Amino acid sequence: MKKILNALFMTLLAVFTFSSCSDVPAPYDILGEGDVPGLTGDGTKENPYSIEAAQQKQDGTIAWVQGYIVGTIENYEDPSGSAKFAAPFTAKNNLLIAESATETNVKNCVCVQLSSGTELYSKLNLAENAANLGHILAIQGSLEKFYGFPGVKSTTAATLDGKDVGGSGETDPDNPLGLDDSNPVNSFSATFDDAVNNNDYLLANWYNVAVTGGRRWQGKVFNADKYIQATSYNASGSSFECWFVTPAFKVDEIADKTVSFKCAVYNYATAAANSNLEVYFLKLVNGKMESNKLTIDGMPTTDNTWVSLEAKLDSYAGQTGFVGFKYTSTSSTEALSYRLDDIQAGKGQGGGETPGEGTELLTNGGFENWTDGYPVGWKSVSTAGNATLEQSTDKRSGTYSVLVKGDPSSNKRLGSTEMTLKAGTYVFSAYFKAATADKAGARLGYVPIGDDGTPGNYAYDADYVNDITNTDWVTKSYTFTLTGEQKICLVVMNPKSPGKDLLIDDASLKTEDGGIVGGGGVEPEPDPDLEPYESDIVMPTTSDSKVDFYYNCTINGFASLKLGKNGTAGTWTSDALGVVKTKLSFYSVAWTGKNDTSLTVEIVGGGTFEGGEVSKTVNLAANTGFSGSGSTFTIVPVVDTDYHEYTLIGTTANSKIKFSTDKERGAVFGVKVK
Repeated sequence: MKKILNALFMTLLAVFTFSSCSDVPAPYDILGEGDVPGLTGDGTKENPYSIEAAQQKQDGTIAWVQGYIVGTIENYEDPSGSAKFAAPFTAKNNLLIAESATETNVKNCVCVQLSSGTELYSKLNLAENAANLGHILAIQGSLEKFYGFPGVKSTTAATLDGKDVGGSGETDPDNPLGLDDSNPVNSFSATFDDAVNNNDYLLANWYNVAVTGGRRWQGKVFNADKYIQATSYNASGSSFECWFVTPAFKVDEIADKTVSFKCAVYNYATAAANSNLEVYFLKLVNGKMESNKLTIDGMPTTDNTWVSLEAKLDSYAGQTGFVGFKYTSTSSTEALSYRLDDIQAGKGQGGGETPGEGTELLTNGGFENWTDGYPVGWKSVSTAGNATLEQSTDKRSGTYSVLVKGDPSSNKRLGSTEMTLKAGTYVFSAYFKAATADKAGARLGYVPIGDDGTPGNYAYDADYVNDITNTDWVTKSYTFTLTGEQKICLVVMNPKSPGKDLLIDDASLKTEDGGIVGGGGVEPEPDPDLEPYESDIVMPTTSDSKVDFYYNCTINGFASLKLGKNGTAGTWTSDALGVVKTKLSFYSVAWTGKNDTSLTVEIVGGGTFEGGEVSKTVNLAANTGFSGSGSTFTIVPVVDTDYHEYTLIGTTANSKIKFSTDKERGAVFGVKVK
């Protein structure tokens, strides 16, 4: 009896001790509305969710998650099979984080999105920062699936081993978009030529902010068109708000006090009641954001039809502010997608009237947008542009100018992308400043480009711009007339005398009676004979990930073919050639690190290669540009061994070209039949 009483006493003591403990573990906390049982942490920076908690709470909540960096998903087409937990890594757009630094089971991980162009992308990706493996990462983003796994998307802030990376992630309630008007510009443009499909679009001094729902404006690529899109389709949650906002500008210094843009919609008939796009003039007053809705006439209501629109700002004369595009939605199933392109403000007057009248033909005359070391629209495929260029922050307006390196031994030229102009009169102008204390010179002109891509005789303004100093921007214009349609390059000479470094900004090409053949934009589709990476047969426009394993993709800016996936061969056959052909040429490379891949090319439907063979097999060289997720690749350099050329014998109009890999991924581009 005594033993029974002792046992009962000890039991009651244990219960009393546990009940009186003030430090009760989190699983015993009383849950609030919307909480998930078993959550560890509260999703704040100070107390981030654990991996297990983040895996449970995949509802689009913006929150912090913490874990060890353990690897990456190397191939979005095969997420589970391509999970990698040891260097070397190639994927840059994602990380796997886990509770343990030694985790190697992808099912125990959370997949973190890193958006290209962000500080998080550059400082955290394992392909370029392999030393981050095994370190503790806390990161803020939208809790929703990524690559089919529990994920953190649209990431905005992080800490690595407790130190901030890419900002603190804290939002100022008075300035929720994080706007900064301390460095206003007097012109800007966004043409989205550098957009990457389905990636959050980021541009220096512009703002792309998810307020609710975690979705931001993303780049879209459709055929040759690039633009940005906001949509809540297939997202997590039921409330969405995201903004795309221009740099700060002075209203009085943009032409006509107008910001122009193009807009299109998709799924309007079924989802117009759920989603909306509004345009605002935003400004900061004592650090607090004020928003004023603008009236925009003619917003699109027909799917896939682009309309040109204007935001008139006359009533905001004398003010400094921003134009913001606000997308909202209340549904992830019946969601309306809004698309934007060619957002532009006029050239500023700041010190002098911009020369020339008429329609502006240049979309990146301010040298704001750059890709692969060149300002967009200012890379000639001919010898017209022979200068070394650098991006400079010493600008007349906007954020950047272009620095053209001088050479005392020879004239150097900035050359535009080739463009075909209609007959008419044109005014080419630009602003100049010396890059150093040494005085510089400049001369405006253009050069006709022949059918073979060779420049003709250069046509220059009669006057040089001499004694350019580094204290003031000076401007010059050059008027020329074309009597017929002509392909040309605009050129700005940096003359060998004195041969000093020259800054150029706010270039302009205007006309009242001419124009670019085929419509606006300075980069018409290149002539296939001049552009080696464009195919003159129809490349695939869809993908087959079940049977033949071929995928449509873009390589070096042109429609191309991707064959196979990780460990799996692929095959694709072209449409009938239509007419007899006597020569086939193409470029091809293997997936990065896969030098043992081979490609077979066959003639089917009639005809052979010279010598009577119906097929040729080539060994492919791996290229680091052919790697990672997505469908857009840049192959640099393309070497001689990547090029293949064969003579065709006895082909017919029904002949086809068939490409096949033996066991891995290969890329085929620049396919030409003559």
